[in-house]
Amino acid sequence: MDIKHLRYFVAIVENNFNLSRTSQNLYISQPALSMMISEFETRESIQIFKRSQGKIVGLTYAGENYYNDAKDVIKKYNEMNKNLHSLEKTITGHISIGIPPLILSVLFPKIMPKIIFDNPTINFSIIEQGAYSLRNELLLKNIDFAVLLYPEGIPQNVIDSFEIYRSELAAFLSSEHKLAKKSIINWQDLHNENVIIFDKTFMIYHQLKEAFERHHIYPSIIFESSSWDFLFHSAKSNKNLLTLLPLPTGEQYLTNNFVCRRIKDPIPWRVTLCRLKKNNYSSVENHICDTLLEAFKA
Repeated sequence: MDIKHLRYFVAIVENNFNLSRTSQNLYISQPALSMMISEFETRESIQIFKRSQGKIVGLTYAGENYYNDAKDVIKKYNEMNKNLHSLEKTITGHISIGIPPLILSVLFPKIMPKIIFDNPTINFSIIEQGAYSLRNELLLKNIDFAVLLYPEGIPQNVIDSFEIYRSELAAFLSSEHKLAKKSIINWQDLHNENVIIFDKTFMIYHQLKEAFERHHIYPSIIFESSSWDFLFHSAKSNKNLLTLLPLPTGEQYLTNNFVCRRIKDPIPWRVTLCRLKKNNYSSVENHICDTLLEAFKA
């Protein structure tokens, strides 16, 4: 029997084997209740009810044992559900999450405050650094979680990695820039162009450097910064300058004078939630990991 049928079985006993009264209390038909009993006894090849003149009048010895076990199972099942729904109220502890500023601003504005509000007994530390720096912080065990970019540059036997978002890098530039006339930009179009990009503490910097070498192009990197606002506003206000950033970051900046152009064969922007592999995780670590993954799944 599943948990529903166990409840039916216990209800029959507690209603003194009166199927009519039991069916009324359970809001099911009496024939359905009788069929459930008959099918169970036939399938298990055992009688759990005593009968007299075709009516159920009591429990057999096997039925008595089954009744006691059923009450224990139902009690445990109810406790499981109670614990499940009270979990967020009882978990306490400290959790540290490293998130690059750009990703924090683009992907976490709604998610992170909600998680913090929903878990008042957990103390959160949010560390804002570039993904390249956060990777080292994670390996040094200075933080519990790091939001990184795939590939993280860490062996998969060292970390658990969960992809939470996927997009690509794109070019952002003034509508007066010569490349703004193109609907799609090729990597070769960037050769000798003035660009401004994230600094070395960001994984995007290293991804771009690798892409430049792979495509044999040499843009003129005039400045590196840790501020994505600065990158956008610099490219927006200078028609001879462009920046390369994740596609979803530009939504709040795009205007008639500032445009986004996708790149042929783009660099994927795959955001991952990472933690070091352990034999045992604390309840707060598992809870926050599950909560974050569920939030991004939605």
